[in-house]
Amino acid sequence: MTALFRRALALGAALAPLAIVSPAAAQAVDYSALEAMVGEPVTTSVIGKPQRASEVAASVTIITADQIARSPARDVPGLLKGYAGVDVNRWTAGQSDVAVRGGVQTYNARLLVLVDGRQVYLDHYGLTDWNLLGVQLEEIQQIELVRGPAAALFGFNAASGVVNIITKRGGDAASARVTAAAGDHGVTRLAGTASLPLGGGVRAKLTAGRLREDERRVPASLLAPTPIADVSADQVSGEVSARVGSGEAVVGGGYASNEQIEYLPSQLLSNQRYRSSNVHAGLTQDTAWGGVSLNGYVNWLNADYGVEGSDGRYSVGAPFENRLVAAKAAVLYRLDTANTLRVGGEYRSSRMRGPAQFAETIAYDVGSLDAMLDLHPLDRVGISAAARVDRLWLGQSGAIVQPALDDPAAFDRAFTRLSFNAALVVQTSANGRVRLNGGRGYQLPSLVSFGLRLPLAVPTPVPIVVTGSPRMRPVAVWSGELGYTHALGATRLEATAFYTHTSDAIASPGDGLEPNLELFLTPAPVLAARFAAVGDYATYGTEWQASGRVAALDWRVNYTWTQTDGDLAGTALPIPYALSPRETTPRHKANVALGYDGGRWYASGLARYTSASRQFAFSAMQQLLLFRVDDAVALDARAGYRLSRAVELFVAGENLSLAKGAAGSPIPADRRLRGGLRVTL
Repeated sequence: MTALFRRALALGAALAPLAIVSPAAAQAVDYSALEAMVGEPVTTSVIGKPQRASEVAASVTIITADQIARSPARDVPGLLKGYAGVDVNRWTAGQSDVAVRGGVQTYNARLLVLVDGRQVYLDHYGLTDWNLLGVQLEEIQQIELVRGPAAALFGFNAASGVVNIITKRGGDAASARVTAAAGDHGVTRLAGTASLPLGGGVRAKLTAGRLREDERRVPASLLAPTPIADVSADQVSGEVSARVGSGEAVVGGGYASNEQIEYLPSQLLSNQRYRSSNVHAGLTQDTAWGGVSLNGYVNWLNADYGVEGSDGRYSVGAPFENRLVAAKAAVLYRLDTANTLRVGGEYRSSRMRGPAQFAETIAYDVGSLDAMLDLHPLDRVGISAAARVDRLWLGQSGAIVQPALDDPAAFDRAFTRLSFNAALVVQTSANGRVRLNGGRGYQLPSLVSFGLRLPLAVPTPVPIVVTGSPRMRPVAVWSGELGYTHALGATRLEATAFYTHTSDAIASPGDGLEPNLELFLTPAPVLAARFAAVGDYATYGTEWQASGRVAALDWRVNYTWTQTDGDLAGTALPIPYALSPRETTPRHKANVALGYDGGRWYASGLARYTSASRQFAFSAMQQLLLFRVDDAVALDARAGYRLSRAVELFVAGENLSLAKGAAGSPIPADRRLRGGLRVTL
């Protein structure tokens, strides 16, 4: 750690306070002030304390507020798709999945997504609904993408990486920003955020948003639901923060809703309706010896799934209610000016209720302890090691749906898992660093894969039930990487080689049910098709990146090569499970991004190349197939004109080249154009 950055940390303690605490308390760090001091973005997502982006001991990408404001992207997946090591598949107009370093699948459960340290990853099905984040692009301070397992800090489901979204802090002066946009395909968007100082170090922040857009045209060759839901998303949230001595207290909450069609893990298209709400609170305190944080939140989710039902759109047979309670505490102790020790603990309680499961309630509780040691034995050498122990208790309660396909005692189980990360960083020259790091993380089976029990609507001689399994084990993910970064003036170069191994990957039953069905004879014959662990696979490859700035022009280029090898279920017809990472992960990806800001005028563009792949979907013949997705060169662009410091006009477009494979989906991508107005007060 350089002397400049040590001074910046000391200054940050007076400004923020600095809050040398866990990533769960990320909102207590004044990232904007620290970035201004050290001349580059600052992150806490790797070892739990502020670090300059260029010095972190992992593969981290930080997307800043200025980059977000000028980007053609209209959501967080759109921002992530232009960076190395990331696959973004926009299956439908509303549904996207983000995969890191391979393993592309719908409802990707391997990536943990947080907003200010609060999990927005949905426990019930193990997915992230990017239209249900409860955050608007205009209020984001930065997005931190950690590639590779980070489970020693974050716990289960940070198996392949973490997306940590950090929102802007309320200011000491009143401010407001409103963005309105409209475009083709029925696109309308209205978003606003306001900050209001209440006096005495107390600040309030309010945000709200509304989105509407039409669904893409579903080809006749695919099995589509009727009627098809267009995309709608609404969100409102509020937060109050107060300075308390050398610390800060925060309390807030929000509500969001979303309707869209999605590919389920089985690859059936389904109309979905989500409603979520949350309350959260946190307290941070800086001391002479380090920092302390206490944080907690409660997330509620109501989810309706179905092709069509009594209300014309949603099946009344597959609603879920999920409640997640989480409480965290962490202490970071300064061993000296360069070395730190962090210890923490967490408790999580997740409950899912609904008629489409083994019992009325399926639940788990998790208790965790973690520790991190960050050492700098020499000026040019940094060593960090972190470990985490998670203990999970699974359970069920309430009325059991008959016939019971499992012994209720099978849900009375517990297991313990150890996650760890370790890294070595060596500064080889004034501008060059070598990084060697690796670790092990876990993907937790979702509550659905533990306890789902859903009869198939298709008439068969013997009823078939799709069911989870209480005997499911967490998916282990091992990862290692070797990287080198070098700075040449304003130009930054980076090369990384990575390897990831996934054991006992979980998959949904596909079309080849016959050899995988279990027969139950009491009291009447029933066949069960289970979620199952279907094998191991490995991904490995390289990432090459370069970025820089020349006068008013900034640029970024990257290329990723990913190879996937695995011993999973076959893809010959009939397809038994809807999982094939080798087929669904593109081997080659390349991105070129340019940005110009001349004061009043600004412009940005992104050119993306993705090699061909194959993706699962059910055909009109009610058979699971792998559909070819052609290679694509997609062009996104945005241009804006600032009438004044307060008013900006802009136009933006995605997939201007009309590349059918641009979304990585069996549903061809379309071109989407929009224009709008942004007002800042």
